[in-house]
Amino acid sequence: MQQPSLQNVRIRSTRDALYIFHAVARNALPLTTRRLDAEERRAITPGNVYVWEERSANSEATGLGMERWTDGMGWGPSRVRDEFLFYQQKECDVNDDPGSSGTPWAQMISMYPSSRARATGDSERLIKQTYSVRVSLPDDRTRGITRKWHLTAYFSQQKLDRLNTIDNIPGVGDVPVPDGWFRSARRDAKTRRDDDLPKSALAKQLPQFPMEGSRSACPSPPSSSSSGPATPSPRISPSHLSEQLVPLEYLQGLAYPRREPIDEQFLQRFSTQVSPSFVSKGGDRNHPRSKGHSALHSESIRCSYT
Repeated sequence: MQQPSLQNVRIRSTRDALYIFHAVARNALPLTTRRLDAEERRAITPGNVYVWEERSANSEATGLGMERWTDGMGWGPSRVRDEFLFYQQKECDVNDDPGSSGTPWAQMISMYPSSRARATGDSERLIKQTYSVRVSLPDDRTRGITRKWHLTAYFSQQKLDRLNTIDNIPGVGDVPVPDGWFRSARRDAKTRRDDDLPKSALAKQLPQFPMEGSRSACPSPPSSSSSGPATPSPRISPSHLSEQLVPLEYLQGLAYPRREPIDEQFLQRFSTQVSPSFVSKGGDRNHPRSKGHSALHSESIRCSYT
């Protein structure tokens, strides 16, 4: 039967966790090397602390490491505090046996705990506390091996004050932790997420030029990674914009595709029937020429699509 790395101990801070990791690295405390079986799960009590290694390519050669931690209990959502993750045991799981699944009837009964269990459940419920680090041991550095260790501790509000601290354990709380051996895995993950963001992601979303007709410089939106004042974008002068326009002579000299012959005929007939004054004034819908123009236009459309 595997024993916890520590018993009857509470973890006060990440400093306590690092001291425990260091004791495990020096073989002063045992490392949990496999998943807990049914008997070991039933033995989980407040004050148990387990240190285990996550399975990776480096740990496959030695046979150590686990893919994940399983204790057979139901837990609520995680809460973050000082780089620790805290999980509270679900109310319907307080009186359940973590080592056995139970019969369907027993599972149904456990969903409706007694009034006494509901009254005392909050203080008796287990709270799981986890912390993860990247481990770079001196012997592993020459081989380029980096391990990932996890600390999983259990406590309850009712028994928290009665648990000991590592200060009272010789060889654990009194041995300094060397620099560079352990670093927070949560902090490393956050750093990698920040580094993966392209620095030009925000710049690509900004407009290249101000809107036409704007007389004032448009201030740039503040960057999410900078707390300084926003700097205005440079204003583009009209002369600079005119240099980027295509010359009118070039547009007039472009050769456009000729119209269909039947369209040319109707356009010529239309230009001879409509006077310039009529075109400049916009025409009159009740004028006879306007009616003739509508009929001619309809005939032109029918011919062009036949």
